Amino acid sequence: MSQELPENKTPVEKFMDHLDRIFQVEPEYFRNVSEIDGIAGVTSIVYKDVPEKGMITGITYGLSLVDHPAWEFGRPELIITVDSKDTTWAQVAGYLANSLRGNCPFSYSNTINFREKISEESNMDSFLVFAPSILDKKDFTNIDVGLDYNITIAGLYPIYASEIAYINQNGLEKFWKHPNFDMYDVNRKLISE
Repeated sequence: MSQELPENKTPVEKFMDHLDRIFQVEPEYFRNVSEIDGIAGVTSIVYKDVPEKGMITGITYGLSLVDHPAWEFGRPELIITVDSKDTTWAQVAGYLANSLRGNCPFSYSNTINFREKISEESNMDSFLVFAPSILDKKDFTNIDVGLDYNITIAGLYPIYASEIAYINQNGLEKFWKHPNFDMYDVNRKLISE
């Protein structure tokens, strides 16, 4: 039996209810200072030991508060899941969303060169946007938060900057199916051929 959400809940409360139903773990929050007047900064919502012990999952909230011309079927928030205990991965996802919102569509197959190491534990310095790996489709599409748009959740995958050229030359499918590609391993081998 589904429960109706009370009408007086804010969009962020409705989004958090959605995440609580999925993860059932109390998260940590890391908030960015907004770069846009009058709009709240992006928050990184970090779940430790999700989906497995020793891993972290981070989800943003605040990217969807601005619009982008490419967004026809909802506005995105980002999710990152890595085999690491370092919350920096999730904090950087929030930082990216905060600094690029309104300018970057965060559409599937987009690549983002961060231009520096994302975390001290890895040489990865870029990201690939694609479908979330740990969520069912019903949990990452058409999330109703009571506004005139729905939220979708897009996956953010750490990669090496040099792999952007590989993806551009060979296509995303060949990269994704490469034997060296492990979407959760922040120290996997570089894909170059």
